[in-house]
Amino acid sequence: MADTSFGIMCASGSPAIAEAVAASGVDWLCIDAQHGPITYDTLGNILAACSSHKAKVIVRVGGPTDKFGIQQALDLGAHGVMVPLVNSRADAEMAVSHCLFPPQGQRSVAYPVRAVYHKGVGGPGLSRYLKEANSEVEVWLQVETKSCFESMDEVLSVPGITSAFLGPCDLGITYGYHVSNDYDIGAMIASKELSHVYDDVLQACEKYKITPGVFCIGEARAAELAGKGFKYVAYDTDLGAMMAYTSGVQARLKPTAAAKEHVH
Repeated sequence: MADTSFGIMCASGSPAIAEAVAASGVDWLCIDAQHGPITYDTLGNILAACSSHKAKVIVRVGGPTDKFGIQQALDLGAHGVMVPLVNSRADAEMAVSHCLFPPQGQRSVAYPVRAVYHKGVGGPGLSRYLKEANSEVEVWLQVETKSCFESMDEVLSVPGITSAFLGPCDLGITYGYHVSNDYDIGAMIASKELSHVYDDVLQACEKYKITPGVFCIGEARAAELAGKGFKYVAYDTDLGAMMAYTSGVQARLKPTAAAKEHVH
């Protein structure tokens, strides 16, 4: 697992929480602008708060058509973007194009922006950034829909993709497995119906020399998936980790408190 990068999905929209996660020693964190309460202003504050730490910062945008969200994330200093709702090769091509400067893509240039600062200031800094940005930006495409999964050969053959990031929950739901498992998401994730998708994604990534990524919950499952060959593994969300901790402590403290009250 030494070559696996472990991370956290940050959906709280809090710069303070994102900074704490970045400082905690995680390899990477993904700021969830798809589902979290994150405006461009908030995103700027989050990326500024994380910029002094070593953790890689990825921003999940709205989808392949979210050109302005991708632009903002990259200009504000994200190392890359995670793109959900990819359904076809055309979607993948669009997402990659939004991330790259011409002639490879259609990203617009701007200065001064945070993304350029670590390359220098003024004309020399911008020149260096333009020279290196296309080779440094990370484009993580999510495999989370039935149409994407069933056309992975076409989708992942698009040049410029850094990672194919499996979203097993959404993928299972697009197949209707949540219904067949009586809406028990845990049971759905563990079901035989979904068991093959992990190997299928790994095989497709190996074929196209793309880094495989995946979301899961918990340390044990993260270790298991890293052992299978996934290289980017998210093992929780910021809010989920906080809720799990507080609910666990409450469950342990409440019986203790009740017992003490009974004794007195």
